[in-house]
Amino acid sequence: MANYPTEKYSNLEKRFLSIAGLQSLETTDSAFFRQSINRRIRAAYERYPWPDFTVIGEAVTLNQTGSPDDDNIIRTHGVYVTGSGTTLACLNDDADVVFRVHKQNPTVTRYPDEYTFVSMLDYRVGSAGYPCIEIVNAGDELGTGSPATVYVTYRKALSTIIKEPSLSGSAPNIALTYANSSGFFGDPTTNEDDNENIPYVFFEYAAFGAYADFLRGDGQTEKAQVEEQNAEMILRAEIDKVRNQSRQFRHDILQYRPSTQFRRHNVQAGGQSIAQVELDNNVQ
Repeated sequence: MANYPTEKYSNLEKRFLSIAGLQSLETTDSAFFRQSINRRIRAAYERYPWPDFTVIGEAVTLNQTGSPDDDNIIRTHGVYVTGSGTTLACLNDDADVVFRVHKQNPTVTRYPDEYTFVSMLDYRVGSAGYPCIEIVNAGDELGTGSPATVYVTYRKALSTIIKEPSLSGSAPNIALTYANSSGFFGDPTTNEDDNENIPYVFFEYAAFGAYADFLRGDGQTEKAQVEEQNAEMILRAEIDKVRNQSRQFRHDILQYRPSTQFRRHNVQAGGQSIAQVELDNNVQ
């Protein structure tokens, strides 16, 4: 069961029908609608670090007692798999994007320091090929001989949101089951493994976006462009609710501010003026 506001897929379909002026969808149109809705939700989901789906400062304990290759790698996918007799550093959920790796807990620390990391494939025996991040551990900054804790901020993978996995048992014998194994949002009366609970934040955008897709598929490109703009305006309005109305993301956990503003705010908060590296990214 989702722990965030949702709306039923059937209501999304009714909303689409009201926009398009239709009474019902044919079988072929229903399949097209399902694919369009899932494409739209994925695009919106990956557009912004939505609070409902972003984990801030998850504590991860690294293995400092093994070989040097084990002490700075965190698996970001396939996190429910553990090697027999070996505990691997993993996130609690599969990650879509890792935004930050902090040295201090960012939920209780102003302006926490960060580790530099790279995204790559795990090369360790027993987990080779899994996506992971590796902290650039220059000069053995993490220390040796004892576990080190880092704090990872990431957006959950959309597949995790849709499938709603649950665990039973204990490592290394962990059983993983899915409430919605298809990996799609949809009507469970038609596709029994679909998830019918649409995140409410994407409801209107998905409806208007699907309408634009239908118009484009029907060759009505000019009308499709107008509805595409309407859908974009709806999505931007939802982003603005978080970015402009809420202040929880208005610090350096998830975004870079202009260096002059960062220095000024840091001094006002009682800290020292520090240099800021300017990055060109879309996380705002």
